[in-house]
Amino acid sequence: MEDRETTEKRTIRTKIESLAYGPYGVAREQGQVVLIPRCVPGDEVEARILTVKRNYAIGEIVALLTPSPARQQPPCPYFDACGGCPWQAARYGVQLAAKQKSVEDALGRIGKLSGFELLPILPSTQEYHYRRRVRLHADGRGRLGYYRPFSHELIEIESCLIADAHANAHLRRAREWLKELKTPIQQIELIVGDAAGQIVFAGKAEGRLARGDEAVSSRFLDAHPEIQGLVLSGRRWRRVWGEGKVCIHVADGLVLEIDAELFSQVNRAGNLELARQVVEWGEFASHDRVLELYCGAGNFTLPIARRVHEVVAVEGNPQSIENGRANGQRHGVENIRWVCSPAANAVKTLRQGGEKFSTAILNPPRAGAKGLEEDLAALGVEKILYVSCEPPTLARDLGALERHGYKLVRVRPFDLFPHSYHVEAVAEMVHR
Repeated sequence: MEDRETTEKRTIRTKIESLAYGPYGVAREQGQVVLIPRCVPGDEVEARILTVKRNYAIGEIVALLTPSPARQQPPCPYFDACGGCPWQAARYGVQLAAKQKSVEDALGRIGKLSGFELLPILPSTQEYHYRRRVRLHADGRGRLGYYRPFSHELIEIESCLIADAHANAHLRRAREWLKELKTPIQQIELIVGDAAGQIVFAGKAEGRLARGDEAVSSRFLDAHPEIQGLVLSGRRWRRVWGEGKVCIHVADGLVLEIDAELFSQVNRAGNLELARQVVEWGEFASHDRVLELYCGAGNFTLPIARRVHEVVAVEGNPQSIENGRANGQRHGVENIRWVCSPAANAVKTLRQGGEKFSTAILNPPRAGAKGLEEDLAALGVEKILYVSCEPPTLARDLGALERHGYKLVRVRPFDLFPHSYHVEAVAEMVHR
Protein backbone atom coordinates (compact mmCIF):
# COMPACT_ATOMS: atom_id res chain seq x y z
CA MET A 1 0.00 0.00 0.00
CA GLU A 2 1.36 3.41 -0.92
CA ASP A 3 1.21 6.34 1.49
CA ARG A 4 -1.73 8.49 0.54
CA GLU A 5 -3.73 11.48 1.60
CA THR A 6 -7.30 10.40 2.28
CA THR A 7 -9.94 12.15 0.22
CA GLU A 8 -12.82 11.38 2.53
CA LYS A 9 -11.16 12.76 5.70
CA ARG A 10 -13.31 10.40 7.76
CA THR A 11 -13.65 10.88 11.50
CA ILE A 12 -13.37 8.30 14.26
CA ARG A 13 -14.05 8.15 17.99
CA THR A 14 -11.18 6.49 19.80
CA LYS A 15 -9.16 6.26 23.02
CA ILE A 16 -5.45 7.07 23.21
CA GLU A 17 -3.44 4.12 24.51
CA SER A 18 0.08 5.51 24.83
CA LEU A 19 2.59 8.12 23.68
CA ALA A 20 4.70 7.34 20.62
CA TYR A 21 8.37 8.24 20.19
CA GLY A 22 7.37 11.42 18.42
CA PRO A 23 4.74 14.13 18.91
CA TYR A 24 1.84 11.67 18.82
CA GLY A 25 -0.60 9.76 20.94
CA VAL A 26 -1.29 6.20 19.80
CA ALA A 27 -4.79 4.83 19.19
CA ARG A 28 -6.11 1.82 17.28
CA GLU A 29 -8.96 1.72 14.81
CA GLN A 30 -10.02 -1.61 13.34
CA GLY A 31 -6.61 -3.06 14.17
CA GLN A 32 -4.66 -0.22 12.58
CA VAL A 33 -2.41 2.14 14.56
CA VAL A 34 -3.54 5.76 14.36
CA LEU A 35 -1.11 8.53 15.42
CA ILE A 36 -2.78 11.69 16.72
CA PRO A 37 -0.73 14.69 17.94
CA ARG A 38 -1.36 16.63 21.17
CA CYS A 39 -2.96 13.66 22.91
CA VAL A 40 -2.42 12.03 26.31
CA PRO A 41 -2.89 8.35 27.24
CA GLY A 42 -6.49 7.87 28.39
CA ASP A 43 -7.93 10.73 26.30
CA GLU A 44 -11.14 9.87 24.45
CA VAL A 45 -11.19 11.90 21.25
CA GLU A 46 -12.94 12.46 18.00
CA ALA A 47 -10.25 12.51 15.34
CA ARG A 48 -10.05 13.08 11.59
CA ILE A 49 -7.88 10.70 9.53
CA LEU A 50 -5.58 12.74 7.28
CA THR A 51 -3.07 10.27 5.83
CA VAL A 52 -3.02 6.50 5.50
CA LYS A 53 0.40 4.88 5.38
CA ARG A 54 1.47 1.27 4.96
CA ASN A 55 1.38 0.34 8.66
CA TYR A 56 -0.41 3.23 10.30
CA ALA A 57 -2.54 6.32 9.80
CA ILE A 58 -2.07 9.91 10.93
CA GLY A 59 -4.96 11.97 12.26
CA GLU A 60 -5.80 15.20 14.05
CA ILE A 61 -8.07 15.98 16.98
CA VAL A 62 -11.49 17.29 16.10
CA ALA A 63 -12.76 17.25 19.70
CA LEU A 64 -11.51 16.13 23.10
CA LEU A 65 -14.49 14.12 24.32
CA THR A 66 -13.23 12.90 27.71
CA PRO A 67 -9.90 14.21 29.04
CA SER A 68 -7.55 11.66 30.59
CA PRO A 69 -6.67 11.82 34.30
CA ALA A 70 -3.07 11.97 33.02
CA ARG A 71 -3.81 15.25 31.22
CA GLN A 72 -2.77 18.63 32.60
CA GLN A 73 -3.51 22.13 31.42
CA PRO A 74 -0.39 23.15 29.46
CA PRO A 75 1.02 26.20 31.28
CA CYS A 76 2.68 27.62 28.14
CA PRO A 77 0.57 30.27 26.37
CA TYR A 78 2.01 29.17 23.00
CA PHE A 79 1.22 25.46 23.38
CA ASP A 80 -1.63 25.33 20.85
CA ALA A 81 0.36 27.20 18.17
CA CYS A 82 3.99 26.21 18.80
CA GLY A 83 5.59 23.02 17.52
CA GLY A 84 7.84 22.63 20.57
CA CYS A 85 7.02 20.72 23.78
CA PRO A 86 4.37 18.42 22.20
CA TRP A 87 4.04 16.37 25.43
CA GLN A 88 3.31 19.33 27.69
CA ALA A 89 -0.34 18.29 28.11
CA ALA A 90 0.80 15.08 29.84
CA ARG A 91 1.74 15.07 33.51
CA TYR A 92 5.47 14.74 34.03
CA GLY A 93 5.31 11.22 35.48
CA VAL A 94 3.43 10.06 32.38
CA GLN A 95 6.14 11.58 30.17
CA LEU A 96 8.86 9.76 32.09
CA ALA A 97 7.06 6.41 31.82
CA ALA A 98 6.60 6.92 28.07
CA LYS A 99 10.30 7.72 27.56
CA GLN A 100 11.32 4.66 29.56
CA LYS A 101 9.02 2.56 27.38
CA SER A 102 10.33 4.10 24.15
CA VAL A 103 13.89 3.05 25.05
CA GLU A 104 12.73 -0.43 26.10
CA ASP A 105 10.65 -0.93 22.94
CA ALA A 106 13.43 0.23 20.60
CA LEU A 107 16.01 -2.08 22.19
CA GLY A 108 13.70 -5.08 21.90
CA ARG A 109 11.97 -4.36 18.59
CA ILE A 110 14.83 -2.83 16.57
CA GLY A 111 17.92 -4.19 18.31
CA LYS A 112 16.43 -7.61 19.18
CA LEU A 113 18.25 -7.23 22.52
CA SER A 114 17.40 -9.05 25.72
CA GLY A 115 18.94 -10.16 29.01
CA PHE A 116 20.14 -6.68 30.03
CA GLU A 117 19.22 -4.45 32.97
CA LEU A 118 17.06 -1.46 32.11
CA LEU A 119 17.45 1.00 34.98
CA PRO A 120 14.74 3.55 35.86
CA ILE A 121 14.87 6.81 33.95
CA LEU A 122 16.56 9.66 35.78
CA PRO A 123 14.19 12.68 35.82
CA SER A 124 15.28 16.22 35.11
CA THR A 125 15.82 18.26 38.27
CA GLN A 126 13.82 21.04 36.56
CA GLU A 127 10.61 20.45 34.67
CA TYR A 128 10.66 24.02 33.31
CA HIS A 129 13.37 26.64 32.59
CA TYR A 130 16.02 23.94 32.10
CA ARG A 131 17.37 24.92 28.66
CA ARG A 132 20.59 26.94 28.81
CA ARG A 133 20.56 27.08 25.00
CA VAL A 134 17.53 28.43 23.13
CA ARG A 135 17.52 28.42 19.33
CA LEU A 136 14.93 30.71 17.75
CA HIS A 137 14.04 30.96 14.08
CA ALA A 138 14.14 34.38 12.44
CA ASP A 139 12.25 35.84 9.52
CA GLY A 140 12.62 38.85 7.24
CA ARG A 141 10.28 40.89 9.43
CA GLY A 142 12.62 40.88 12.41
CA ARG A 143 10.62 38.28 14.32
CA LEU A 144 12.02 35.49 16.52
CA GLY A 145 10.16 32.38 17.54
CA TYR A 146 9.37 28.73 16.88
CA TYR A 147 7.59 27.00 14.02
CA ARG A 148 4.02 25.76 14.10
CA PRO A 149 3.72 21.94 14.22
CA PHE A 150 4.65 20.30 10.90
CA SER A 151 5.29 23.63 9.17
CA HIS A 152 7.74 26.51 8.72
CA GLU A 153 5.21 29.12 9.80
CA LEU A 154 6.88 31.19 12.51
CA ILE A 155 5.15 31.87 15.84
CA GLU A 156 6.75 34.88 17.52
CA ILE A 157 7.30 34.45 21.26
CA GLU A 158 8.04 36.82 24.11
CA SER A 159 9.37 34.13 26.46
CA CYS A 160 9.79 30.36 26.56
CA LEU A 161 8.67 28.22 29.49
CA ILE A 162 11.53 25.74 29.14
CA ALA A 163 14.26 28.37 28.59
CA ASP A 164 16.65 29.41 31.33
CA ALA A 165 15.35 32.56 33.04
CA HIS A 166 18.49 34.46 32.02
CA ALA A 167 17.84 33.63 28.35
CA ASN A 168 14.22 34.75 28.65
CA ALA A 169 15.32 38.04 30.20
CA HIS A 170 17.43 38.78 27.10
CA LEU A 171 15.10 37.59 24.36
CA ARG A 172 13.88 41.14 23.70
CA ARG A 173 17.49 42.29 23.24
CA ALA A 174 18.13 39.49 20.73
CA ARG A 175 15.15 40.68 18.72
CA GLU A 176 16.47 44.26 18.81
CA TRP A 177 19.85 43.09 17.46
CA LEU A 178 18.12 41.10 14.71
CA LYS A 179 16.11 44.13 13.58
CA GLU A 180 19.26 46.26 13.29
CA LEU A 181 21.15 43.73 11.15
CA LYS A 182 21.14 43.90 7.35
CA THR A 183 22.62 40.41 6.97
CA PRO A 184 19.84 37.85 6.35
CA ILE A 185 19.60 35.75 9.54
CA GLN A 186 18.11 32.24 9.71
CA GLN A 187 18.18 31.82 13.49
CA ILE A 188 19.58 33.28 16.68
CA GLU A 189 20.62 31.12 19.61
CA LEU A 190 20.78 32.49 23.15
CA ILE A 191 23.47 30.62 25.11
CA VAL A 192 23.68 30.97 28.88
CA GLY A 193 27.06 30.04 30.38
CA ASP A 194 27.64 28.61 33.83
CA ALA A 195 29.55 31.71 34.98
CA ALA A 196 27.35 34.30 36.72
CA GLY A 197 25.46 36.54 34.27
CA GLN A 198 27.07 34.99 31.20
CA ILE A 199 25.11 35.13 27.92
CA VAL A 200 26.08 35.15 24.25
CA PHE A 201 23.88 35.65 21.17
CA ALA A 202 24.90 33.50 18.19
CA GLY A 203 23.29 34.16 14.80
CA LYS A 204 23.37 31.87 11.77
CA ALA A 205 23.52 33.94 8.59
CA GLU A 206 22.68 33.40 4.95
CA GLY A 207 25.32 34.75 2.59
CA ARG A 208 28.02 37.22 3.57
CA LEU A 209 28.18 39.73 6.39
CA ALA A 210 26.39 42.84 5.18
CA ARG A 211 28.23 46.13 4.98
CA GLY A 212 27.56 48.10 8.13
CA ASP A 213 26.73 45.13 10.39
CA GLU A 214 30.24 45.21 11.85
CA ALA A 215 29.55 48.70 13.23
CA VAL A 216 25.95 47.83 14.15
CA SER A 217 27.05 44.88 16.28
CA SER A 218 29.88 46.81 17.94
CA ARG A 219 27.52 49.64 18.90
CA PHE A 220 24.87 47.21 20.09
CA LEU A 221 27.33 45.43 22.40
CA ASP A 222 28.65 48.74 23.74
CA ALA A 223 25.07 49.78 24.53
CA HIS A 224 24.30 46.49 26.30
CA PRO A 225 27.30 45.49 28.46
CA GLU A 226 25.17 42.86 30.22
CA ILE A 227 25.55 40.79 27.03
CA GLN A 228 28.96 39.15 26.99
CA GLY A 229 29.32 38.62 23.26
CA LEU A 230 27.77 38.43 19.80
CA VAL A 231 28.62 35.84 17.15
CA LEU A 232 27.57 35.78 13.51
CA SER A 233 28.59 32.95 11.22
CA GLY A 234 27.88 31.82 7.71
CA ARG A 235 29.44 29.51 5.19
CA ARG A 236 33.21 29.69 5.75
CA TRP A 237 33.10 32.81 7.92
CA ARG A 238 32.64 33.69 11.60
CA ARG A 239 32.72 37.06 13.31
CA VAL A 240 32.78 37.75 17.07
CA TRP A 241 32.13 40.95 19.01
CA GLY A 242 33.10 40.87 22.67
CA GLU A 243 33.67 37.42 24.20
CA GLY A 244 32.31 34.56 22.11
CA LYS A 245 33.01 31.78 24.61
CA VAL A 246 30.95 30.51 27.54
CA CYS A 247 31.91 28.44 30.58
CA ILE A 248 30.46 24.94 30.91
CA HIS A 249 30.86 22.95 34.13
CA VAL A 250 31.63 19.27 33.59
CA ALA A 251 32.47 16.39 35.91
CA ASP A 252 35.16 16.66 38.61
CA GLY A 253 34.60 20.40 38.96
CA LEU A 254 36.30 21.06 35.62
CA VAL A 255 35.20 24.11 33.65
CA LEU A 256 35.37 24.17 29.85
CA GLU A 257 35.57 27.42 27.92
CA ILE A 258 33.94 26.77 24.55
CA ASP A 259 32.80 28.79 21.58
CA ALA A 260 29.19 29.53 22.39
CA GLU A 261 27.67 28.12 19.20
CA LEU A 262 29.35 24.71 19.60
CA PHE A 263 27.22 21.83 20.84
CA SER A 264 26.75 21.44 24.56
CA GLN A 265 23.96 19.68 26.43
CA VAL A 266 21.06 22.05 27.06
CA ASN A 267 20.32 20.72 30.56
CA ARG A 268 23.23 21.62 32.86
CA ALA A 269 22.20 19.39 35.81
CA GLY A 270 21.34 16.52 33.49
CA ASN A 271 24.69 16.78 31.74
CA LEU A 272 26.55 16.49 35.05
CA GLU A 273 24.56 13.36 35.92
CA LEU A 274 25.20 11.93 32.47
CA ALA A 275 28.95 12.47 32.83
CA ARG A 276 28.90 11.04 36.37
CA GLN A 277 27.24 7.88 35.03
CA VAL A 278 29.79 7.48 32.24
CA VAL A 279 32.69 7.87 34.68
CA GLU A 280 31.13 5.47 37.19
CA TRP A 281 30.35 2.74 34.66
CA GLY A 282 33.74 3.15 33.02
CA GLU A 283 35.55 1.99 36.19
CA PHE A 284 38.64 3.58 34.68
CA ALA A 285 42.12 2.63 35.85
CA SER A 286 45.52 4.29 35.41
CA HIS A 287 46.63 1.73 32.79
CA ASP A 288 43.57 2.15 30.51
CA ARG A 289 43.75 3.47 26.98
CA VAL A 290 40.38 4.95 26.03
CA LEU A 291 39.01 5.70 22.58
CA GLU A 292 36.38 8.43 22.56
CA LEU A 293 34.42 8.92 19.34
CA TYR A 294 32.34 12.06 18.71
CA CYS A 295 34.11 13.75 21.63
CA GLY A 296 32.89 17.29 20.88
CA ALA A 297 34.80 19.91 22.87
CA GLY A 298 35.71 17.51 25.68
CA ASN A 299 32.61 17.15 27.88
CA PHE A 300 33.59 13.59 28.87
CA THR A 301 37.19 13.67 27.62
CA LEU A 302 38.87 15.69 30.35
CA PRO A 303 37.26 13.94 33.35
CA ILE A 304 38.12 10.54 31.87
CA ALA A 305 41.69 11.58 30.98
CA ARG A 306 42.38 12.37 34.65
CA ARG A 307 41.80 8.70 35.47
CA VAL A 308 43.54 6.81 32.65
CA HIS A 309 46.85 6.42 30.84
CA GLU A 310 45.68 7.99 27.57
CA VAL A 311 42.55 9.13 25.72
CA VAL A 312 42.38 9.28 21.94
CA ALA A 313 39.59 11.77 21.32
CA VAL A 314 38.05 11.82 17.82
CA GLU A 315 35.77 14.55 16.46
CA GLY A 316 34.95 15.68 12.94
CA ASN A 317 34.45 19.36 13.75
CA PRO A 318 37.80 21.23 13.70
CA GLN A 319 36.41 24.04 15.88
CA SER A 320 35.44 21.52 18.59
CA ILE A 321 38.87 19.90 18.45
CA GLU A 322 40.53 23.31 18.77
CA ASN A 323 38.37 24.11 21.81
CA GLY A 324 39.02 20.73 23.40
CA ARG A 325 42.77 20.97 22.95
CA ALA A 326 42.80 24.48 24.46
CA ASN A 327 40.84 23.30 27.49
CA GLY A 328 43.16 20.36 27.99
CA GLN A 329 46.15 22.71 27.98
CA ARG A 330 44.40 25.15 30.33
CA HIS A 331 43.78 22.39 32.87
CA GLY A 332 47.19 20.77 32.42
CA VAL A 333 45.70 17.52 31.07
CA GLU A 334 48.38 16.30 28.67
CA ASN A 335 47.42 12.66 28.03
CA ILE A 336 44.81 13.37 25.34
CA ARG A 337 45.54 12.83 21.66
CA TRP A 338 43.04 14.98 19.74
CA VAL A 339 42.15 13.61 16.28
CA CYS A 340 40.12 15.70 13.84
CA SER A 341 38.49 13.12 11.60
CA PRO A 342 35.18 11.43 10.84
CA ALA A 343 34.79 8.54 13.29
CA ALA A 344 34.71 5.83 10.61
CA ASN A 345 37.99 7.04 9.06
CA ALA A 346 39.66 7.36 12.45
CA VAL A 347 38.87 3.83 13.65
CA LYS A 348 40.11 2.34 10.39
CA THR A 349 43.40 4.28 10.69
CA LEU A 350 43.81 3.23 14.32
CA ARG A 351 43.12 -0.39 13.38
CA GLN A 352 45.66 -0.29 10.57
CA GLY A 353 48.19 1.10 13.06
CA GLY A 354 47.67 -1.87 15.35
CA GLU A 355 46.44 0.23 18.26
CA LYS A 356 44.51 -1.31 21.15
CA PHE A 357 42.07 0.19 23.64
CA SER A 358 40.44 -1.12 26.80
CA THR A 359 37.32 1.08 26.58
CA ALA A 360 35.47 3.01 23.90
CA ILE A 361 33.10 5.91 24.51
CA LEU A 362 30.61 6.68 21.74
CA ASN A 363 28.49 9.84 21.82
CA PRO A 364 27.21 10.21 18.26
CA PRO A 365 24.58 12.58 16.84
CA ARG A 366 21.07 11.27 16.16
CA ALA A 367 22.22 9.38 13.05
CA GLY A 368 24.17 7.05 15.35
CA ALA A 369 27.43 5.19 14.82
CA LYS A 370 26.51 2.68 12.14
CA GLY A 371 29.31 0.56 10.66
CA LEU A 372 31.91 0.90 13.44
CA GLU A 373 31.30 -2.45 15.14
CA GLU A 374 33.90 -4.53 13.27
CA ASP A 375 36.68 -2.00 13.77
CA LEU A 376 35.90 -1.55 17.48
CA ALA A 377 36.17 -5.30 18.02
CA ALA A 378 39.47 -5.36 16.08
CA LEU A 379 40.84 -2.59 18.33
CA GLY A 380 40.55 -4.94 21.30
CA VAL A 381 37.88 -2.87 23.05
CA GLU A 382 36.60 -4.77 26.10
CA LYS A 383 33.95 -2.26 27.20
CA ILE A 384 31.80 0.17 25.22
CA LEU A 385 29.84 3.02 26.77
CA TYR A 386 27.38 4.39 24.25
CA VAL A 387 25.63 7.73 24.94
CA SER A 388 22.64 8.31 22.69
CA CYS A 389 19.86 10.85 22.11
CA GLU A 390 17.95 8.63 19.66
CA PRO A 391 16.59 5.23 20.84
CA PRO A 392 16.07 3.77 17.33
CA THR A 393 19.68 4.31 16.20
CA LEU A 394 20.98 3.29 19.63
CA ALA A 395 19.09 0.01 19.34
CA ARG A 396 20.29 -0.56 15.76
CA ASP A 397 23.93 0.01 16.70
CA LEU A 398 23.84 -2.05 19.91
CA GLY A 399 22.26 -4.92 17.97
CA ALA A 400 25.11 -4.76 15.43
CA LEU A 401 27.69 -4.72 18.24
CA GLU A 402 26.09 -7.83 19.78
CA ARG A 403 26.63 -9.61 16.48
CA HIS A 404 30.33 -8.73 16.74
CA GLY A 405 30.90 -10.28 20.14
CA TYR A 406 29.58 -7.71 22.62
CA LYS A 407 26.89 -8.19 25.24
CA LEU A 408 24.57 -5.45 26.45
CA VAL A 409 24.82 -5.26 30.25
CA ARG A 410 22.70 -2.27 31.27
CA VAL A 411 20.99 0.87 30.01
CA ARG A 412 20.00 4.02 31.90
CA PRO A 413 17.63 6.56 30.29
CA PHE A 414 17.95 10.22 31.26
CA ASP A 415 15.33 12.91 30.79
CA LEU A 416 17.24 15.97 29.66
CA PHE A 417 14.31 17.32 27.63
CA PRO A 418 11.03 17.53 29.64
CA HIS A 419 7.86 18.07 27.57
CA SER A 420 9.44 16.74 24.39
CA TYR A 421 9.66 13.09 23.29
CA HIS A 422 13.48 13.21 23.20
CA VAL A 423 15.35 11.03 25.67
CA GLU A 424 19.04 10.48 26.39
CA ALA A 425 20.42 7.07 27.36
CA VAL A 426 23.72 5.50 28.42
CA ALA A 427 24.36 1.86 27.52
CA GLU A 428 27.18 -0.42 28.71
CA MET A 429 28.41 -3.33 26.61
CA VAL A 430 31.22 -5.78 27.36
CA HIS A 431 33.08 -8.20 25.11
CA ARG A 432 32.00 -11.77 25.68
